[in-house]
Amino acid sequence: MLYYPDTRRVKLKLVIISFEIVLIVTFSGSKGGTGKTTLAVSLSVTAAASVPTLLVDASSEGGATVYLLGDTPPPYLRDDPDASLREVEHDNFRLTVAVNRGPLRSPERVINALRTWLQRYALVVVDIPALTDVDAVDRYLPLILEADSILVVTEPNPASVEGSLFTFADKRVVVALNCPRPYPKSVVDYYSKTVAYWCKKAGADYVVVPYEPAVSRLGPGTLRVLNYTSGEFDAAIAKLAHLLLRKK
Repeated sequence: MLYYPDTRRVKLKLVIISFEIVLIVTFSGSKGGTGKTTLAVSLSVTAAASVPTLLVDASSEGGATVYLLGDTPPPYLRDDPDASLREVEHDNFRLTVAVNRGPLRSPERVINALRTWLQRYALVVVDIPALTDVDAVDRYLPLILEADSILVVTEPNPASVEGSLFTFADKRVVVALNCPRPYPKSVVDYYSKTVAYWCKKAGADYVVVPYEPAVSRLGPGTLRVLNYTSGEFDAAIAKLAHLLLRKK
């Protein structure tokens, strides 16, 4: 199991006792802009303080790459998975990132690399883009099928909720009702009930992630902003990790 205190201003505070879920893929359906990549980065950074963690940027835009390393030259994941690995070190974490730009050329090659990486890292988080067309579904569905857990990231609005809440056979599903921008409390409360009802029927879990302005300023030269996120945001990220990593 995974324990975490909720002390404010104590960052990267997970103490992982034991877990068996090691490969997580993010998912937002066909809706972009849900803050999925930001959550993938926050989750990976948090876990990296405790266990060897790899964040795989499988998105076409290279969002996680830009957040953590800026304008990084090739080789990229799409070209050479093993050569795409870079190290990010900060005050109290060390995270490996598979950097990327552009759509994957061979999902099968990436999957083979993932299976090898799972022997070296306790946790692998794969951030994929929104599945906006048939080509994207064909290209990234194999990564979803390979995962142990799916982190569904949705926003408190009808288009996002309707386009992202799916089950994935026997895989663990955790829904993050995320607020990448300020939403009225009444709106968040309404969609929290909607997500809670769906999760109860689907056998899934959910976490409400509050708007965090500090994270919007995250970049390779501003990783220190992670020391100034709110206690509520920290607790939500820790709860996500707990739900995703706990044994079935």
